[in-house]
Amino acid sequence: MRSWRRNRSTGLEAELRANRPEPSDELVRRIESRVRADGRRVGFRVAFAGALVAGVLAALASVGGLGYAATSASQAVATAKRAMHVHAETRVQRSAARDQYGKVKAKKCRAGTKRVKGVCKRVRKVRGAKFRKPPFTG
Repeated sequence: MRSWRRNRSTGLEAELRANRPEPSDELVRRIESRVRADGRRVGFRVAFAGALVAGVLAALASVGGLGYAATSASQAVATAKRAMHVHAETRVQRSAARDQYGKVKAKKCRAGTKRVKGVCKRVRKVRGAKFRKPPFTG
């Protein structure tokens, strides 16, 4: 299987790398001297940045901006804690679905039986007068 990288030791690329131009020693020395001279200015840049930060902090402190920033930072932390907190599983005690479907209805007993303490038992017929609805007189 051929790799996506080419073998750099053979071919045109290797020949071009071997014959590429090198900078002169004088050019390298000039660049080194510039870098050393700029190195002295780095301390000034750091001091300037520090003074600028101190001035901004002093301005914010004078108008109460630091207290506002600290309060907003603490509120952000508290909100993040609430969002990341894992709660236990919640169960709904009362709901419309539970009211409608929650109770299991007992099966109806056959004709001639009656439910007594959860069990269908045969009922004796009562002898005597039969009571019916009165006829419709309309």
